[in-house]
Parts: sequence; C-alpha cells; structure tokens
Amino acid sequence: MTVLDSPSPVLRLRASEDVGEIRNLMVRVYPPPHGPEAVWSAENLRRHLATFPEGQMVVEAGEHLVGTATAQQVSLAAALAPHTWSGITGHGSLSTHDPAGEVLYGVNIAVDPAWQGRGIGRLIYEARIDLARRLGCRAFVAGARIPGYHRHAAEMSPEAYIEAVVAGRIFDPTLSKQIRVGFQVRGVLLDYARDVETLGHAALIVMEL
Repeated sequence: MTVLDSPSPVLRLRASEDVGEIRNLMVRVYPPPHGPEAVWSAENLRRHLATFPEGQMVVEAGEHLVGTATAQQVSLAAALAPHTWSGITGHGSLSTHDPAGEVLYGVNIAVDPAWQGRGIGRLIYEARIDLARRLGCRAFVAGARIPGYHRHAAEMSPEAYIEAVVAGRIFDPTLSKQIRVGFQVRGVLLDYARDVETLGHAALIVMEL
C-alpha cells in the first residue's frame, strides 16, 4: 500500500501503548547525523503523559502513527524571554510545566518523512491552537527549527537568515510553513538546542489567541 492509498490521518491524544511506535517514528524523522538524544526515551514519553496528558498528541493513519507532538504550559514571561529548549522544557522532561501558565508551548513535533507535505503538521497545529484556546491561554509559542540554515551559515547570521525567510526571499522547510499557518516571528533564539541543521539556533514564533 502506498501513502496515497493509505487511510485518512486522524489526530488523537497519545496513549501509553503508543510509546514504542512513537520512538520508531522519531528514529525515522531524526536519522544520522542527528544523535540518539533526538529520540524521546520511553521513560520520558510516559512522564509527559503523567504531567500533561492533554498536550500529548499523535496522528495515525490506519494502524500506523505518522505524527507526534508534545506541548506544555509555561508563563508568558518565560516564553518570550531568551531561553533554550532544555531550560524551558526541563531537558525535555516537562518538569517546568505550569498548569497556570498563560502560554501553550510547543516542545516537539515530528512527522513521518513519507507523510510530510500532506497536512499532518497543519492538523497538529490546529489541534494545539484549539487546546490553547480551551485552556484559556493567551498565546501559542514555540522555538521554530530553521533546518535550512546550515546551507547559508557561511554567508549570513541566523538573524539575517530568519529575516530573509520572513520576507519570503528564502524558503525554510520548517519556519516557512509555520509562518503560513499564521505564526509571527518575534525574535531569534541563539544556541536554542543542539542541531546539526540549524547550528543550534531557532526562531521564536508566537500566535496570539
């Protein structure tokens, strides 16, 4: 069966039984030269469910998971201040989750390479934005990867690259799509997370609700 013949994708909340398949999905999304730290551990995935089950989502097509996403709540001040991925997410453990936080923060999103470009990411973002509104959050915020940056790093700073993406002069595989969804770039997060494609940098993206 090809991707085009597969059942329509359906988004639902993550369950404990999904842990193994989520890890397999993340291995496909983050192959070398990404390191093994790019793949959630089973312990961490279970910790996410215990901490904030509403923020943990998957997308399935038939019997297979084709997308996964992790989110948490944080304060508006923390989300808009300079930060690193490890700092704001408690090294990915969600120990920094704040049930009273005014912001839903996008910790991670991963879409099966075979399903990219078929609306899976948009489906996840729409569900996250709906969740943020139901929780009464003021905004949805994330550190957006800029995986195209490594191709331009020799000729421009991350700030210049992000400015060019916002202006439409450069297409970035991640940030350009998030801008199309409706996010605004509010700044640059230098040394945000270890990443060979982004050289560690990210764009601070915000959607006010």
